[in-house]
Amino acid sequence: MGVSRHLLLIFISVSLAYSQDYRLPKTVSPSRYVVNLFIPHEVFTGDNTTFEGEVTMTFTVTETTSQIKLHHRVNVTNYTLVGEDGDIPVTGDYNLVTEFFTLNTSTNLTPGFSYNLNIIYHATFESTAMRGFYTSTYKRKNGTTAYLVTTQFQPTSARHAFPCLDEPQYKAIFVISLTYPEGLTALSNTNTKSMITVDGGYIKSTYKETTTMSTYLIAFIISEFTCTEGDSIASGVPHRVCSRVEEVEERKFAVEIGPPLLRSLESMTGIKFGEYMPKMDQVAIPDFSAGAMENWGLVTYRERGILYNEEDTSAIYKKNLALVVAHEFTHMWFGNLVTCKWWDYTFLNEGFARFYQYFASAVTQQFVDWQLEKHFVVEQVHTALLADSTANAQQLTSKCANSTEVSAKFGTISYNKGASIFRMIETNIMGSSNFVYGLRDYLSLNQLTGTEPQDLWTSLAKFVPISNLPAATTLETVLENWVEYNGHPVVKVSVDRNDIVLTQERFLFSSEQNSERTYYVPITYTLSNDTSKFSNTTVKTWLTPKEESVILKEGLNNSSWIILNNRQSGYYRVDYDDTLRNNIISQLHSNHLVIDVLNRAQIISDAYNFAKAGRTGGYAPEKWNFRKVFKVLTYLHHEVDYFPWYATIIGNNDLLTHIGYDSDEGKLFTSFMLNLMKEVYSTVPFETLDPNNQVYSMKQALILSKVCQYGEKTCINNAKKIFAEYREKGTKVPKDLKTTVYCNALRYSDDINGDYQFLWKKYTETDLSTEILTIYLGLGCTQDITLLKQLLGQTIDEAAGIRVQDFTTVWSYVYTSSKNGTNAALEYITENYAKLNDTYASVGSLISTIASYIYDEDQLEKLDDLANIEIISDAHKTIVEDAKNSAITNIKKAKTLKEDVRTFLEEYERENGGTKISKSSFAIVAAFLLVQKWLF
Repeated sequence: MGVSRHLLLIFISVSLAYSQDYRLPKTVSPSRYVVNLFIPHEVFTGDNTTFEGEVTMTFTVTETTSQIKLHHRVNVTNYTLVGEDGDIPVTGDYNLVTEFFTLNTSTNLTPGFSYNLNIIYHATFESTAMRGFYTSTYKRKNGTTAYLVTTQFQPTSARHAFPCLDEPQYKAIFVISLTYPEGLTALSNTNTKSMITVDGGYIKSTYKETTTMSTYLIAFIISEFTCTEGDSIASGVPHRVCSRVEEVEERKFAVEIGPPLLRSLESMTGIKFGEYMPKMDQVAIPDFSAGAMENWGLVTYRERGILYNEEDTSAIYKKNLALVVAHEFTHMWFGNLVTCKWWDYTFLNEGFARFYQYFASAVTQQFVDWQLEKHFVVEQVHTALLADSTANAQQLTSKCANSTEVSAKFGTISYNKGASIFRMIETNIMGSSNFVYGLRDYLSLNQLTGTEPQDLWTSLAKFVPISNLPAATTLETVLENWVEYNGHPVVKVSVDRNDIVLTQERFLFSSEQNSERTYYVPITYTLSNDTSKFSNTTVKTWLTPKEESVILKEGLNNSSWIILNNRQSGYYRVDYDDTLRNNIISQLHSNHLVIDVLNRAQIISDAYNFAKAGRTGGYAPEKWNFRKVFKVLTYLHHEVDYFPWYATIIGNNDLLTHIGYDSDEGKLFTSFMLNLMKEVYSTVPFETLDPNNQVYSMKQALILSKVCQYGEKTCINNAKKIFAEYREKGTKVPKDLKTTVYCNALRYSDDINGDYQFLWKKYTETDLSTEILTIYLGLGCTQDITLLKQLLGQTIDEAAGIRVQDFTTVWSYVYTSSKNGTNAALEYITENYAKLNDTYASVGSLISTIASYIYDEDQLEKLDDLANIEIISDAHKTIVEDAKNSAITNIKKAKTLKEDVRTFLEEYERENGGTKISKSSFAIVAAFLLVQKWLF
């Protein structure tokens, strides 16, 4: 559709959102679509933006009716309806808001009879939205522009390529035919059945009929791409990776890992991929709004999600690539074979895909030493808890109707929380074998249909050991509050003589309604006199909504401490009373390795979030502040494991965002952290590279980047030296050091114009998507506001080559990097408002996001400048005023936070004999070991 019509649709959708019914009536049941598309030569030269189509839908009706409703976002030119007795006169009407095409028949349609609806139409390719049937471009090696057409139908855009019942529960068989210019390659979900030459230099490819599937899983791509074929998945089931021909070498890793990952999933599900689809193609798309898409048999990716360069792609991108592939492959079963009935239950698709992207990979030979089960906790459980800590957090099951509401379901709750709840079910309640049996039952009973959560609980319940559930309850009852409602609890642990008392309350960042909600909480724990129990994640007792407390009689049993939630297998936080916390921290100082590494990470993450809630008026504000967090962190001078440091740095990032790296308190805090990082820094020197050790490489990248950012001189000098050798001698930067080197060489540059222009030149010379993103990050680290604004300007300058999909990434690299970056972003919007607003549709959201990084009063002037420009829209002016009010609140809260930092560090200095904290020195005084003096 054209731009003006698109804007009209948005306006109408917003104004009428709650007066329309967006769901199809359940009167039509499609069984087969025959789709024919014609894409003219001129589309591939940039001289045409349209395609033509014809679809024939075979269907029955579930009740007597004289009306058919389906979706489309095309221009219909003709339609006919044929029944068993011939043509049926029909008239049509279209609703722009709901995108319903309503056909009224002259006679009633009768259940038990088959009907064929034929529609002829034409449509315009999407060019910027990267949804539906859209065009993408890239530069060939000779500098000319290559065009391709591709699809992204999830969740509601199949209707842009052909009229259909565009809801996931309406499954059918599809026969796709594509007519396109000779010399190009066309791919769809299944193998080619026939190819014939058509007059005018065209090829018509018809594909074998698909299995029964949802409309959003259909895909087709016409391009100049080539493919690399590797090992087959099974006999007669080939596996290929396709991309621009220039990237043929970067396909090798994906070609190698695809079949083993699919086989791991086949082993787990008990269902062979080839039973339903005859091939697996994975395709790298230059312009792609999603990270990847699970089209059945034709999975599509952003280039950085599937292409890997052995010399230049870092361990972090390598891990992400493997996880993304595993995620999409999991969808072949969870989403494709068995599909959520409606997007209310998106977590049934996405939660399992997020879960098995880690745990199917973890049992695949190539990744067994990557410790993915530990990455899952700090990357998924921690982020889910964070997103789930507000009163208005989304529920796993929540109603959605229009496209905006549906799109909102594809977020942290459906993915991360869904996966975390599934892990809790597996580890705490069922055990891995029973969990697999339950999932096999679910897949077997519901294959090729749509499901609701009840279908899953019914299958899992068959294999739940009854002793693992609370008395007189069911699995569905246990899970109701976790799935039907939002939020999660904090379990409070206190000592009463030798007993342990457990209570719960909902954890919230602010005091809001629904704070009284309670949950069925599976309790696991480990005592200090038997630390082998950390590996036992089977529930020991339950804290239920009906009980005010649970008492573990003689729970301490001659132990000095107890830790709940073994390996953070349950989806909840834990807060200990002063006595227990003192003893836990003493243990961390005397021998932190006694406590499981994931529980160490949880203790840190929970502490940060308890204090954050205290700052914002939520959980126990009278009890928790950041001074207490910092005392927890003091044990870190012993810690060299990646996962507790990952949790620490996530917490540090949030803290420093609110007080500012360049504030006096920010500098004091980073100096304090540098003292704690002495030992872990020594384990990852610049000179020691180990690309075959995935966890080491990620730890090295994480620690070095932060040590440099925190201002440690040797780290900065090493980064600048390596960059200078790259610039002056052409010595390539080691791939796992690039983020650290690029960013800090520019952040602390002595020749910023020269360094910036050199790195920009390197950007223009590479086609490798992961290298491009790394360069963007490095450029965004400069402190020169003029250069930062120049970089932001290039996001809307077509000649610069920054793709639309990378717009928000580049901006975020700038405004999150420093105070100068935030100021540069605000100044750029003010100075270029009209041009930016014409190019980018979400300027209001951009303003709000940037304003959340304001922590100084002088930055408020930037918002005033923006609010006062003459051409700003009323809507954006209101957003700016709201952003200013939020910023003022944040600045007030930052003052309290800064006081916490200063008070603690003054205490730290006194308790350590007046020793000064220095960024250039990692000396840790012996008195530090006497830290127990000032524990709680």
